[in-house]
Amino acid sequence: MRLKKIVFLNLIVLGNFIFAQNTNDLKSKLDNYKKSDTTRCYLLDQNIEAENDHNIWIKYNQELKKIAQEKSKSESNPVLKKTYTKYLSIAFNNEGAFYIYNEEFEKAIQFYRKSLEITTKINYDYGSALALQNIGTAFDYLGKLDSTLVYMQKAYHFAKRSKNQSNLAYILTDLGFTHNNLGNNALAIKYNLEALPLFEKMNDLDGLERTYFALGRIFDNQNDYKTSTLYYEKCLQIDKKTNNNERLILVLNSLASANIKRKELNSALQFNNQAFELASKLNNVDRIAVCFKIYGDIYFERQNFSEANNNYVKAYEIFKKLNSDVYISKIAIKIATSYYKLNQLDKAKEYGLLGYNLTKKTNYTSDEKDAAEILSDIYSKQNDYKNAFNFKKIAADIGEKIYFDESKDIALKATYQYETEKKEAKIKELNQKKKIAELQSNKKTILINSFIISFLALAILAYFLFFRFKEKKKNELLETKLAEAEKLLEAEKKATDSELKALKSQMNPHFIFNALNSIQEQFMYGDKLKGNEQLSNFTYLTRQILEVSGKKQITIATEIDILTKYLDLEKMRFAKDFEYTISTSDTIDEDYHKLPPMLLQPFIENSIKHGLMHKNGLKTISIDFDLDENEEYIVCTIIDNGIGRTKSAEIKAKNQSKHRSFSTESIAQRLELLNENHSIKQLITYSDELENNEIVGTKVVVNIPLG
Repeated sequence: MRLKKIVFLNLIVLGNFIFAQNTNDLKSKLDNYKKSDTTRCYLLDQNIEAENDHNIWIKYNQELKKIAQEKSKSESNPVLKKTYTKYLSIAFNNEGAFYIYNEEFEKAIQFYRKSLEITTKINYDYGSALALQNIGTAFDYLGKLDSTLVYMQKAYHFAKRSKNQSNLAYILTDLGFTHNNLGNNALAIKYNLEALPLFEKMNDLDGLERTYFALGRIFDNQNDYKTSTLYYEKCLQIDKKTNNNERLILVLNSLASANIKRKELNSALQFNNQAFELASKLNNVDRIAVCFKIYGDIYFERQNFSEANNNYVKAYEIFKKLNSDVYISKIAIKIATSYYKLNQLDKAKEYGLLGYNLTKKTNYTSDEKDAAEILSDIYSKQNDYKNAFNFKKIAADIGEKIYFDESKDIALKATYQYETEKKEAKIKELNQKKKIAELQSNKKTILINSFIISFLALAILAYFLFFRFKEKKKNELLETKLAEAEKLLEAEKKATDSELKALKSQMNPHFIFNALNSIQEQFMYGDKLKGNEQLSNFTYLTRQILEVSGKKQITIATEIDILTKYLDLEKMRFAKDFEYTISTSDTIDEDYHKLPPMLLQPFIENSIKHGLMHKNGLKTISIDFDLDENEEYIVCTIIDNGIGRTKSAEIKAKNQSKHRSFSTESIAQRLELLNENHSIKQLITYSDELENNEIVGTKVVVNIPLG
């Protein structure tokens, strides 16, 4: 089960910050942007995600919470108000994560509940799912598995509503983890196998690794250590590929433990040596303690109980400093067992009782059973048969609860075997009677019957063999066709991706060329100060465009930010008679809905160049984002109050302009490629805006296919 700090994209996402290379870059940018509160919130959130030291990122979170609380109350703009409210929910979630790191789980739950209260009010399903998931995680740390299951199931409900596949997949793995801890292997496997194709589809290596690891743990519980080792080895490959050293230590420990169970002690020692070396290098104290515990297990299997005890004690001392009751109880039971083997019964009893009492607190019934069993052995050896019997009964009662389903399954198998043996005995008896009757008949009848039976047997055998051969050939043909179909689909996907990339790569230089022309005009007219200001804006905008140019899709929030910077750049070309507005409907979630980058800028550029540039007086342009009725398309409407298409065409004719707009043509091609599986045929429409039967502007409607 993983600990989460939430990442959330701001309404005004700064494209040039999204792929910051390291924490130092983010910190320097944080220092440079102190005026815009939305920008500051975004950068604070990015710093929190990039920083691993919780004592450092909590300071950023305190500032984030302060800004979000103030602005969510004072902001009048409903869109910005919602943005700050979301940031406040993030801050509370982060604060909960901080208390998890400090093992103050009750406090963590309080802050997660605050986040949930906020996300529920604003119908932010993604945030609600994460808050509920975090509450479930905190209850897991407290050993309250029933509560963990309840909150994970609620999180699953909200994750499905949010349609965030990544969040849904991780919650499925957490549900599998919880059911595994509760001993329900069937549901544990079910949820993990549901998560697996989602992670594969997203190519989420971290998610795949966690799912493989969960399946490994499930097979550990079923004592199928050969299968669990195969899953852990898959995890090992992924962690080495992603350079995830923290997870690598955990997987190496698990491989070591599985190999101990398989009596492959040399392999177990090699894996644990690697884990210990890496944990020491990273100063990962709790993993170092786990390594000492596994060293103890290896020595215990080699009958070297003294050395096993020394390593268990080292692990115990570390976990005691970490105040980890779960691990203290597990190690105390191990120490008690090693002292028992060394015949130091008083010491064995001391640690056995310590472990047993802690299991009552942690609610780990399997550990309670282990503690009760070793205490029963200790008391028996001390001739205290009353206590020996009491603890033996406790262990037996727990065993019945844990293994009830398994015992039931064994009983069903035994019943089936018994009924089968009865039927086989009956058949054998009938066959014997039949043989006696046949012996009493004449030889002719025996020969005829034998011939008929032999013929029928050969016919049935021939039919059976022919049927198997036919089915085998049919399956081979289907497999061949399936492989060919997969290759064809892959080739078509690559071709479509290549076409989209080619079109995008041609459009970006076109925009840069036009923007540089605008700046050149300022320098030519002699307004050097304004030219410098435009050049600075252009540099900033270019960085944003470079950030998104390699992406297939960006959020509407990112697109709005780019368009805002572009229109600010264009606005400087006019005096004070140019205004613009950008709006979104209530059905649009700027942080969830996505569209291809740089799709709308050419239409806006055409409106300014051919419609507004030749108009006297106030020049306005409005851009609105909405969803169609079936929620298949993002509908973007661009309206200007320019001279209209007819007059624009006349001016172009007078100037004898033969310029063709490459950008709008390329956009039409891009939209056609994205529209293969959708219903609307006309994706771009142009119309005149009329007032008293006079043209007062132009409207362009662009239908952008979703998904």
